[in-house]
Amino acid sequence: MLTIIHGGHREGLCFNAYKTFAELLDQKGVEYRSFSLRNQTTMFCCGEQPCHESAICIHDDVITNEIIPAISQSDKVIIFTPTYFNMPPAMLKNLFDRCNALLVNENRKHPNIAIWVSGQTEVSSIEDNVKCIETFAEVCELSFLDEGRIIRIEDNIENYHLNKEDMDKLTELASKIII
Repeated sequence: MLTIIHGGHREGLCFNAYKTFAELLDQKGVEYRSFSLRNQTTMFCCGEQPCHESAICIHDDVITNEIIPAISQSDKVIIFTPTYFNMPPAMLKNLFDRCNALLVNENRKHPNIAIWVSGQTEVSSIEDNVKCIETFAEVCELSFLDEGRIIRIEDNIENYHLNKEDMDKLTELASKIII
């Protein structure tokens, strides 16, 4: 199974990449689960880690009921995220925090991961965001697909359209997923 996640809060370049990637998968007949955190109401991690006892997050929301089970059953996870203040948006960071329940689930898969990280900032800020996601992946024992890190600097706040290079990268990533 494949899971794709959009971690931004608005319809910008990152969201367009997420939608376009889903369309590419649809065209190829690939089954996947898709989650946009954009309009979700979720609880924050309590930090007390009762999930380490039960392997289940204590909150009753889309993260516990749908996203964490999808990740634990997936072979591949693709995350699309913008960069805010050198890191993922709070809603995606919250998902990472809530994935503590994955760490003690002995029956879960250890999927491969790929990321699309964008931002209207300098490359170093986006690279800090990538490092945050890499740390999450390492802690959760997720390994990156070859060339599974796509970085895109948004050069025009008014233009959220994907260019040819973006489409080529998404198409290449989609073809790697199908293998």
